[in-house]
Amino acid sequence: MKKIFLTLILLFIFSIGIVHSNESPDIWDYYKVSKNSVSGNKSDYEREFLTEKYSRIKLILIDGKVIVDTICVIQYKTSTNLTTPLSYWKTPEKVEEYKKIFSEEGLLLGDQFEAINFTNNHDDNLCLEAGLTDLIKIDNYFVFLTKSDHLIIFSKHLKKNNESPITYRGFNYKIPNREFSWFGHPMLTNKKIVEDMNKKCDFPADGSYFDSYFANECDLNELDDYFVEVSQALFNKKKEIYQRGEYRYNLTKKQHGEFDFEIFLNIEKNNKLIDNLSIFKEKISESAAFSQYYYIDKSLKNVWLLNYVGSDETQRIEKWRHYKIDNSGHFKLLESISCKYRNRQRVVKCHKD
Repeated sequence: MKKIFLTLILLFIFSIGIVHSNESPDIWDYYKVSKNSVSGNKSDYEREFLTEKYSRIKLILIDGKVIVDTICVIQYKTSTNLTTPLSYWKTPEKVEEYKKIFSEEGLLLGDQFEAINFTNNHDDNLCLEAGLTDLIKIDNYFVFLTKSDHLIIFSKHLKKNNESPITYRGFNYKIPNREFSWFGHPMLTNKKIVEDMNKKCDFPADGSYFDSYFANECDLNELDDYFVEVSQALFNKKKEIYQRGEYRYNLTKKQHGEFDFEIFLNIEKNNKLIDNLSIFKEKISESAAFSQYYYIDKSLKNVWLLNYVGSDETQRIEKWRHYKIDNSGHFKLLESISCKYRNRQRVVKCHKD
């Protein structure tokens, strides 16, 4: 309890420092946890644990410090001396192990890199207690080494605005550079994902959930992480995303309960509402979680929606839909696929509506 209190005090002090500092904070986003450990051991449990703990964390560099969000604080100077892999890890064998795991994650461990030392490197250090052991900087990445020998990688944060979407970096390895924008995720344009997800995204209570979901066989992995940006967005007024002639396209959010809200795509002409469509939903109950994801093409002529439900026992797609936006600014349903509960053979039956 004492250590938790100390962490909160430290973070409070440094958050005040940020507010009053003349220096602009430099923000780095969570990128991913390495698939394997340095020793080559594959532990889905450990990787899942680190992902859950760090996937919402940001690094904040300000006034000579690295603030690891709610975890700990590290002294940092941009003039940190460069070191070589051999001088850092001492043996050629260890260097080869680290070169291999960095290469697996698409990072080049070159001849030199920055090594950031933890402050007061002893047993009471808060970073060490959190399972972190080293922090190094390579190009546009900060990389934590951990007690379990996994890497936790953070990437350079880019300013978000409607005109220039940020580079999204989730923990999906098949599409590591997917861009985030308010138009949603283009994966939804392919209706074949309904069948694929219902086959690969179930997570029964026997624990096989970790083997399929976090091994990236399940595309909901990427969707879940991608739409966190939308889920955590705070806006009470209209968020305009597009304008074409007299037509304006904006988003509005409606809160139904503490864990129940939806976002609407509205089409207006001369400040009058022509039509709207609920495109994003998130509802969490005691027994299950319900979500609806979306994609709007950049020409504002098509909208795709995907609904799924997840509980402790099962996860499945409920519905997929494709809407057309006609020239008068109205939504027209072109195609719809609905899926029923799993049968005794754990098969989801889907059909066109």
